[in-house]
Amino acid sequence: MIATWRGSWFEEGSRLFYIVPQSFLSTNLPLSINPAPGKTVRVFVGRLELVTPATEQAVREILAAHDIVGLQKYARFLDPILAKMEAEDPAHAKQIGADLDQTYRTPATHGGN
Repeated sequence: MIATWRGSWFEEGSRLFYIVPQSFLSTNLPLSINPAPGKTVRVFVGRLELVTPATEQAVREILAAHDIVGLQKYARFLDPILAKMEAEDPAHAKQIGADLDQTYRTPATHGGN
């Protein structure tokens, strides 16, 4: 299973993997098979993205350098990372937004300027 999902599970950042409890599956995702099999086993793996202080620092440095290539490493998780950073440090939210805007206006080379 890990080999199948390697491309999307192991991107830049930190995450927690867990086995979804069977009781949750039965309640929220009931399964009905007709005719009923002798035995059914379902295993769901959950993934929770963790925004660590190290991730925040890395994103701050990438934004300060206007490094679009570096920023792209965080791809689909960038919005929640930035939202967390802004929520934790409202005084710097405008600066984060300005750095983000400048990064997207900087030529796509590593290191920006």
